[in-house]
Amino acid sequence: MIAYKFLSSGAVGLFSRHAWPTPTADAPGEWVRVEGELQPCLNGVHACDCTRLVEWIDDELWEIELADPVVEADEELVASAGRLVRRVDHWNDESALAFVSHCIDSTVALTARSLVRAGREAEADALTNARSDAGSELDLPRLARELDDERALPVRFLDDVTRLARGGRPELADPAPTIDRGGPTPATLAANLSFVCAHIAAQLGEEESAGAYDESFAAERLRQTTWLADRLRLRG
Repeated sequence: MIAYKFLSSGAVGLFSRHAWPTPTADAPGEWVRVEGELQPCLNGVHACDCTRLVEWIDDELWEIELADPVVEADEELVASAGRLVRRVDHWNDESALAFVSHCIDSTVALTARSLVRAGREAEADALTNARSDAGSELDLPRLARELDDERALPVRFLDDVTRLARGGRPELADPAPTIDRGGPTPATLAANLSFVCAHIAAQLGEEESAGAYDESFAAERLRQTTWLADRLRLRG
């Protein structure tokens, strides 16, 4: 079975820290095998299909061959053996940052629509213009204070998104360090931002229909991963 596996730089597992044998020009990488009963998140070779990409974003994306049998569990595929077939070159810093921009654009559009529903058309326009014009500024914390608690939540989250997009942390005012000083890589930004943006979409979905949070979150994650799979020209 062919699936996909995100790895840290150098083909290293994010959690296992296992250095995977990489393919040569003539052959796939060597098989990596585990012993014992397959247990999702605990024991096995883990991968995902095209519908779960955003749950596992890391620096490198690889096409991986999984040996039968393959266990499907929620957001992952688990097998007793796997080998790397090829690196997906379309996943790189440029595509990671393009994905970041896509997530932010979608979230700004959703948040602006929420503001229109709250009768704040001027703020909705300012939010949209601030996203399209790099020289435009919008004071999101001030806007959140002016809204009632429920309406303010998506705006507060969006303020977090703007900090994350610059490589910072929402709870800290200090500038973000550069990558060589431990700052986030484009892949890290993509992983963090897409997750936060999905929660904003879920909050907005809850505003429209009580109890729709989980469904809205899942729908946004699916939209994100569909965009990513199309951008990376993945199969399956």
